[in-house]
Amino acid sequence: MANKIIKETIVDLEIFPLPIVESALYVLSERIDGCIGEEADGKITLTLVSLEEGLDSAGMERLLNQALIAASVNERAFQIAAPIRNYLAQTALSITTESQQTIEEFAASVGSERADEHAGAPTDHVDISLPEGEDGSTATGVQLTVDEESSRVLLQLNGRKYLLPDALWAAHEMRDTCTCSISNMPHGQLFVTLEPKGEEANLNTLGERFEHWLDVALERSQ
Repeated sequence: MANKIIKETIVDLEIFPLPIVESALYVLSERIDGCIGEEADGKITLTLVSLEEGLDSAGMERLLNQALIAASVNERAFQIAAPIRNYLAQTALSITTESQQTIEEFAASVGSERADEHAGAPTDHVDISLPEGEDGSTATGVQLTVDEESSRVLLQLNGRKYLLPDALWAAHEMRDTCTCSISNMPHGQLFVTLEPKGEEANLNTLGERFEHWLDVALERSQ
C-alpha cells in the first residue's frame, strides 16, 4: 500500500499490562501492523502502521483502544472462571443432577472471592462513602463532569470503590455508543473520558449509563 499511515502512541502498562497489549495487537494484525517499543517509566511506545485502505491515525488509535479494553475484559472473565475450571479438571465430575448441584454450590462459594486484579489496581473493593471533595470524588465514588464545548463526559472514579477491571468492563459495555479512554490519577483514582460516536448523543445520559455499568460490574464482583 502506498503512503502508509504511521502513528505512534503511548500505552500505560498500569492500565493495560504488556500481555494485554500483545493480545490487542494480535487481534488487529490484519488491519494494523503494531511494533512495541522499549518500556520507560511504566509506559511503552507503540508504532502503528495502517494496513487497511482509508484507516487514518485517529482510526488506528480508536481501534487500538477498543481492542485493549476488549482484551482486558476477556482476561478478567478468564481469571474469574479459573477456579471452576480447575475444580472440574481435578474432580472430573460427570454432569448429573447431583454433580451439577455441587458445581453450582462451588461457584457460589467462590463468587465472593476476587480474582487477581490488573497491575496497579487495589486488591479488593472497599465500599466506603466519602464526603464530597475528599480524594477528589463524591460520596458515590464518581465525580462526573459534562464538557458540552468539547462534546465529552469526564468521570473521576474513587479507586477505593471502583477497581480498574470495573471501569474496563463498563467501557466494554459502552463500546458501541462511545469511545472511552482510562488513565491513572494520584491516590488510586481513575480518570475516564467518554466521547460519543453519534452527533446527537445525550452527554448526561452517556455519563449515567457508564455509572450504571460501573455499579453492575461492582455487583458482579462481590
